[in-house]
Amino acid sequence: MQQLITPRALAAFLGLAVQTIYNRHSAGGDLPAVVKLGNRLRFRPADVDAWMDAKLHSRQSARMTTESSADQ
Repeated sequence: MQQLITPRALAAFLGLAVQTIYNRHSAGGDLPAVVKLGNRLRFRPADVDAWMDAKLHSRQSARMTTESSADQ
């Protein structure tokens, strides 16, 4: 069983304020999938990894699109 990640640990990993994690969650913002335990938020490491991979993939795709547009 994997240990769940706290909002504080996720914020530290991402270089964000802890409050930003809570704000994004309450506003439906961009975050990995959330596991709610009562009123506490937790994140599965696999979900964080998948979210980060999707971010990197979309950033690389955007960069490649920009570079190919500049070449034309």
